[in-house]
Amino acid sequence: MENLRDKTLLIVSQNYASFVKDQVECLASFYKHIYVLAVTRPIAEISNFLPLHSLKPFRKKVKINVEGLPENVTVFPTPLTYLPGKSSYKKVGKLHLKVVERLIEKHDLQFDIVHCHFTYSSGYVGEQLKKEFHIPLIITAHGFDVYDLPFRDSFWQDRVANTLESADRIITVSKKNITCIRKIGVQIPVDLIPNGYQKQNFFPMDKKSSRETLQLLEQSKIIVSVGNLVAIKGHRYLIEAMAQLVKLQDNLRCYIIGSGGLRKKLERQIDDNGLGGNVFLIGSIKHTEIAPWLSAADMFVLPSLNEGNPTVLFESLACACPFIGADVGGVSEIVIDEKLGYLFQPGNVKDMADVIGKALSIKWDRSYIADHSQRYSWECIAKEIVKTHSTAFDSYLLQEGK
Repeated sequence: MENLRDKTLLIVSQNYASFVKDQVECLASFYKHIYVLAVTRPIAEISNFLPLHSLKPFRKKVKINVEGLPENVTVFPTPLTYLPGKSSYKKVGKLHLKVVERLIEKHDLQFDIVHCHFTYSSGYVGEQLKKEFHIPLIITAHGFDVYDLPFRDSFWQDRVANTLESADRIITVSKKNITCIRKIGVQIPVDLIPNGYQKQNFFPMDKKSSRETLQLLEQSKIIVSVGNLVAIKGHRYLIEAMAQLVKLQDNLRCYIIGSGGLRKKLERQIDDNGLGGNVFLIGSIKHTEIAPWLSAADMFVLPSLNEGNPTVLFESLACACPFIGADVGGVSEIVIDEKLGYLFQPGNVKDMADVIGKALSIKWDRSYIADHSQRYSWECIAKEIVKTHSTAFDSYLLQEGK
């Protein structure tokens, strides 16, 4: 890994927040400098003034967070403006590339290795930069970009496969993702490296004090869920399960943190089921403000229909919060025993309600949960990522005869 100490890393990403930000900040000590080109959607700013909930997750203040930025990390917003729709999205890769090339030229960016988060459109950009600048390429395939996108039609299968085949090495976050990558014929080496959490932000806090801070009733049984309010996150099923559960335990409260286009629909569902005193949509909060909610909770529930390797899984465990979630993506690879949490079938309301009901009756060993999480701190995960970078860099030089 010493071969990278005098190198500059270019990150091409869909954001600089959450897992990308956390990962980069831990990688910073291994590089001379890191440039991050993070996508923004200027059109989303109108949701600051209009109730356009579907655009709120794409606002610049949500997508880019430069608080605590290391001195050797520079973040450049990469604005993309395009019309919604399937045909427009297929053209985003070329648009993204043009904006990136302009930024590189404008700021005279020099770099030795490029790491792209998500196969499209960032990975496509990296594919072209590798050809143009003759540098090694690493792509992290996180989730939908390999378990969904390449199976939509032949265009996407070719696009994703070609992009991944251009990489010197691929990182992905679950065994299921590796299966998808191999299914589309990609034979490039893949390193399985899960997501992680920031130790300074996520750690066990006193439950009673956390509830007092958040003004939550001490005697309530509390469920917390975090995720954008979009269909794939499965919140409608959690609300349906809550309708069953409150009949048996009326002091049960569920707090859903996140914003998105389904807010109005979910509000109607809550009202139609008479759950106004049991289910609450909190909206977006700062990433660093999630930890007190996890510490205040009796459990975290992930109702998603599909995932790669959700960061909030690791953050929940780090806060010693039992994890109750759908058996999707790489979740079962992390929740390896029932002392950490329980899993249910995605989209199965009865199964979810039964599992949550069982979890409510358990006296959890929170010390065990917190201890298990330590291996997933970003400090530990970053070392594995740097090993991949180093291997890719050396193999590229060998292939090029440098």
